[in-house]
Amino acid sequence: MIGDSVPWRDELLKSSLRLRRWNTQERWTERTYFLAERDIMMSAYSIRRLIDSAKSSSKLLSKRIPTVQYPLVGRKPMVLDRFDPEQFYDLQKGMRNDLEVGRLCNQVIHSFVFQIYLEEDATTSVVFVSDLDRGKHLHGIPFEVLADLFDYVGREEIIESSGTMIEGEQTFVNTSNHDAVESGRARYADDRRVDTEWIHEEIPPFDEAVLQMVARRMAAVTEQRGDVESG
Repeated sequence: MIGDSVPWRDELLKSSLRLRRWNTQERWTERTYFLAERDIMMSAYSIRRLIDSAKSSSKLLSKRIPTVQYPLVGRKPMVLDRFDPEQFYDLQKGMRNDLEVGRLCNQVIHSFVFQIYLEEDATTSVVFVSDLDRGKHLHGIPFEVLADLFDYVGREEIIESSGTMIEGEQTFVNTSNHDAVESGRARYADDRRVDTEWIHEEIPPFDEAVLQMVARRMAAVTEQRGDVESG
């Protein structure tokens, strides 16, 4: 279990910055590919650990992230086929899709295929699929989208937490700074997008006529009580 989430979030922020830099990098070496794969793998694992340790928003697990899905075009790839995904998946017929954060992380952590591609528009993407799903389709995601996710989780802060115990099962519900902002209850205090300030709705003043009516009724009630006591 994670005790202090700060070091894990700090590393996610660092990985996000590196992915943004690599996203438009033209010259890649074996070292660059290694560093990028390590960052993505470790970041996916870090997010899963934060979720499993109840150190993240309860909504993070099901937050949906845009991806691209490529169909299988032949037989299910075998072990030695993992290095040539274009032979088994149609990379020209990608369809827009999305994955929940939990499933996205699992697909990366347990990836059977994991390949980094330099796109025609001078950006970088990664394609991946778990061993369990390799006979169905292939997933793709731009570095920029991954960087946004790592940055989002890296800047997450739990601001409310509650727990219940039902029949020996303990459940935690965590609310993050992002949840509060996205629900309209708060705003980010600065460009760091970590600290928040609550948005307090002003209660409109009562109509003067309503106040006068209430005052007359209160006076009438007081007068009736006086008559009863004197009688």
